[in-house]
Amino acid sequence: MVNGMIRQLMLGGVLAMAVGCGGLEDESRDSWFVVNSAESAGDGLVLFDVSLYATSYETNPSGDCAVLSMTAQATVNGKSADIRSRGSKFQKFKQGCEPIRFTGVAPADSEKISFRLFDLGLERVVEFQNVFEPMSMRIVSPEDGVLHPGQTLVVERSPATDTATAFSGGPATFEQLSFFSGEQQFHFNHGFVQDGNRLSFTVPTEVPAGEGFIALEGDYNSGVTRCDFTRCSFSRRKSSRVPVVFAAP
Repeated sequence: MVNGMIRQLMLGGVLAMAVGCGGLEDESRDSWFVVNSAESAGDGLVLFDVSLYATSYETNPSGDCAVLSMTAQATVNGKSADIRSRGSKFQKFKQGCEPIRFTGVAPADSEKISFRLFDLGLERVVEFQNVFEPMSMRIVSPEDGVLHPGQTLVVERSPATDTATAFSGGPATFEQLSFFSGEQQFHFNHGFVQDGNRLSFTVPTEVPAGEGFIALEGDYNSGVTRCDFTRCSFSRRKSSRVPVVFAAP
C-alpha cells in the first residue's frame, strides 16, 4: 500500500514536470527565436546554435518563463537536434529567462533552413531563406560605373530577402559602404538612403580620380518565411564589392 502511494506520488511529480512548467502552449509570452551562429561542421554540413527567449513578464510580473518538457524534441531541416538547455521556470532578478537552447546541422547548400520544436503535442516552426547565398551587388546608376564627385550612386544588393541588422533602439544599421581608390580607402556607415535592397549615396569629393571599387559590408538578417514566435532572427556577416572608375572633378 505504502509502495503504491509512493509510486503514485512519483508519477504525479513526473507529470507535473511534463505539463506544469510553462511550455510552448502559452502564446501570451514575448518570444524571440535567435540563430546566433553558423559554423562549418565538416562533410558539407553547417552547425547551428539556436536560443529561444520566452517570458510573460509584461503580463505576469512573477516572471513565468517557458520550459520544455523532458519529452520535447527539436529538429533542423528534419534531422534531430541536440537540446542543450530546456529553460528555467522563473526569471532571475528580472534579468530575463534562461533560454531554451539547441544545436543541429544542415547541408551547406540548403535553400531553406527549417527549425521545429515539438512539445506535448504542440509544434512551433521557424523557416529562413537564402541563408547561405552570398551577397552580390550591382550598380544601378550610373550604368557605366564611372563615378563623378557629387553624383548620386545607386547600388542594389542581393539576395533581396536579406535585411540589414539595425542598432538597438534606432533606425541605423550595421551596414557600411566603402570607396577604394588606389591605396586610399573611405568608409561610410551613414548618409545613404535605403529603399529595400537599394542604397543611394552621393559620391564624396575627397575620393581621388582613378580605378578602384566600392564595397558593401554589414550584418544581415536572412529572410523569414515562417515564424511561430514573436520574433525570429538569423544574422550573418556578408560583403560584396564592384569595380568602378572615379572621374576627376
